[in-house]
Amino acid sequence: MPKKTFFNLPPEKKQRIIEATYDMFIDEKYENVNIREIASRSGISIGSFYQYFNDKDDLYLYFFNDIEKKYRARQKEIMDSILLGMETVPIEEVCTEKEIAFNRTWYKVPMEVMQKFYFGEYSKELNASLMDELIEFKKAGKLKDSVDIEFIFHFYATSMFNILTYFREHNITDENEKLELKRKYYKDIFLNGILKSE
Repeated sequence: MPKKTFFNLPPEKKQRIIEATYDMFIDEKYENVNIREIASRSGISIGSFYQYFNDKDDLYLYFFNDIEKKYRARQKEIMDSILLGMETVPIEEVCTEKEIAFNRTWYKVPMEVMQKFYFGEYSKELNASLMDELIEFKKAGKLKDSVDIEFIFHFYATSMFNILTYFREHNITDENEKLELKRKYYKDIFLNGILKSE
């Protein structure tokens, strides 16, 4: 997670860092992006960079997560539920072209970076509203009696890593195909496994 010093920056300085980050990761392979160039494009020193972020992964994951949270908030606003919202809001209705281009770099980052995300604090933060819904559903008696919400939360968050691994191993690059496979898993396996039959 970024350090407090990043959040205390003036908005225009933050925006320069955001723009430089988006541009670098959109234009270059993840492995080729370096902190020196990001700092230079942002108009900050390398020392300042390390006052804001721990490393390149931290920088990337923060901005990726920020876009995902923005999208997830809109999805929840429209569907009123993360668990039961079966329709998908087109990302073009929520994010700018540059945010979308940066977000799509996710499919090409090293697996170790994905692991840091799905098995770390960023995923917990992104999926916090899912945990809230699981708690509500448990209280309302909508979940199967055997469901342990802590386990299900972990299972859901980490299963996304396995889905992306599957996409890579099977060279699935079409956005609609990815969406359909994720939707099918979510509805047929995940929801059927935790929700009581109506």
